[in-house]
Amino acid sequence: MTNVFGQLVPASGLEVSNALGVVSDDWHAAEVWLQAIANRPRRNSPLTVTAYRQHLAKLRWYCENVSMNLPSKWTVQDVDAFYRFLKELPEHALCERDYAGRYAELGEAGYTPFRCVPSASSRSDIQKCVHALFRAWREVGYIQANPMGFHGAGTERKINANRAVSLDLFDLVLETMEEQTKDTFEARQRHVRDRFLLIALRELGLRSSELVKASMGAFRRLSDPKSGRSYWIMHVTMETAKGGLERKIPVTRQVFEALVAYREAFGLQALPGPADTTPLLLSPRTHRNATTVRGVPLKTVSTRRDFGKWRAITSRHGLYYVVKQRLGAAATFLESIGDHDRKTQLEQASPHWLRHTFAKAALMQGEDMRSVAAWLGHRDIGTTMIYTEQEALDLIRQTEQVRPDVLAFEAQWSPPR
Repeated sequence: MTNVFGQLVPASGLEVSNALGVVSDDWHAAEVWLQAIANRPRRNSPLTVTAYRQHLAKLRWYCENVSMNLPSKWTVQDVDAFYRFLKELPEHALCERDYAGRYAELGEAGYTPFRCVPSASSRSDIQKCVHALFRAWREVGYIQANPMGFHGAGTERKINANRAVSLDLFDLVLETMEEQTKDTFEARQRHVRDRFLLIALRELGLRSSELVKASMGAFRRLSDPKSGRSYWIMHVTMETAKGGLERKIPVTRQVFEALVAYREAFGLQALPGPADTTPLLLSPRTHRNATTVRGVPLKTVSTRRDFGKWRAITSRHGLYYVVKQRLGAAATFLESIGDHDRKTQLEQASPHWLRHTFAKAALMQGEDMRSVAAWLGHRDIGTTMIYTEQEALDLIRQTEQVRPDVLAFEAQWSPPR
């Protein structure tokens, strides 16, 4: 069995004293747990299992390179040490990058599963995953006690609706891109791809994972029998959606125009077809070992381009790197004109900030709450309400009814003319 945990060969002929069955080591036991999660009907998407694997890859790296202790042998003190490690990640634990910014991959020198110091929310996600693993191991008798029993499952990730890019600042990012030099074929391809990527995040409210796992065929037509019009939608499948919550969302004209320009720059037909399995986010780089359908090697870059043998961006980290580069260029411009506040905002922004930007803008423009929740893929409309600051508004209205004119409002503090 091959996975991110390495090559595992189950032991045979051993007495089994737990409900997991015969396992060769802790990492095999972790894989059995992951497979059980993946087999739950419609409760977890493949992306959830992928995220768990990434968290457990970090746990394994820590165990094999820092603590030198298997998790099944952990005590409460080992858990505390792991928490400290995540919070104060040492320099040597970060994955190495080459001169072009490419991270080392699994099996290469300098690889680790840590590309940056985990944020508080990322640490919480890792802790919840490991806690769930220990709890499952305890239930089936693989370990006698859960060493994280005192720690709990980590704090719940909360939405910070203030982490959004203002619309004028987003427009500045696109304008900065237009001003940048595009004197090579690859630079022009990157420009139209990145423009589409940014606009799709901003206009469709997608999660990064939903974008990188999608194919071109996710964009398809939907006919409205009432109006007689045929609209373009994006199908977020159960396999790519968080929590397996499938949805079909309308595509704005700006997104679709950016998609067409991007496809044409990569030699694709302007309009995608429903059977198009081409990855949605392509790289201007090509596969060096590409061949024709008859197996003839394509030895030159230009030939591989002609045959459309493009690589693809298939990870959230890859998308994050692209977005941060574009935001960083705009931040550099803002610094040059002395706009330090907005420069700082762009430096802090991430792909997920653009999802928040979409949600806040849609609600401010009068979109129905349930429609925005469906667009975002929220199971609970209460999650969507966070973007409206509804709780504060309810308190304001209640106070105005009981004690009129006691609250400060903007007109009271307008400067005299």
